[in-house]
Amino acid sequence: MTTSERMIRVVVIDDHSLVREALVQSLALEPDIAVCGEAGDGAEGLALCEAQKPDLVVLDFSLPGMTGIDVVEALDDAGARPRVLLLTGAPLDEDERAGIASRVEGFLHKEEGRDALVAAIRATAGAPLRPRPRSVDHARTGVLNASALTPRERAVLREIAKGRSVDAIAETLGMSPGTVRKHRENIMGKLGLNSTAALVRAALQIGSY
Repeated sequence: MTTSERMIRVVVIDDHSLVREALVQSLALEPDIAVCGEAGDGAEGLALCEAQKPDLVVLDFSLPGMTGIDVVEALDDAGARPRVLLLTGAPLDEDERAGIASRVEGFLHKEEGRDALVAAIRATAGAPLRPRPRSVDHARTGVLNASALTPRERAVLREIAKGRSVDAIAETLGMSPGTVRKHRENIMGKLGLNSTAALVRAALQIGSY
């Protein structure tokens, strides 16, 4: 096997240019990792993946216009199945972490550091592809019911659209995490949503409603 055949070809998708540049520079030091492109949003990243056919995508969860989960699903729809290492900088509770990690081959918090990132890339590159069954997504039709939301629920939804965790939303809006979770539950019921990914997509579609 040649050196090039052992290389892990990586695309980096992150909307923060300084973070993205730091990731690319760090990975450039590794003899078995080759960055074949970088993108600042989901649409650009999807086009890059289509062109480069990477082995692995290092993907930020919170992107402008679409979440990392949206990118994963779009890759699946396009028939592209690179392994995905999903990154997040937000504090997550156990349920949120488990829910996100179940959708991708690798998951890492940005605070873990460079060594953890490199180790995660190598582990993710060798991980079996996860089955990604897609449940019925009512995000788009649910938006039609947005007028049923209370002002407080709309405030929570705006924070969800920013990719913030339950704890961060609670701090911003001056309520308990339990109350935020209850609002999320009510929002999902009123909008007819059945997954966290659908909730995030609905929040992004509604925007500043």
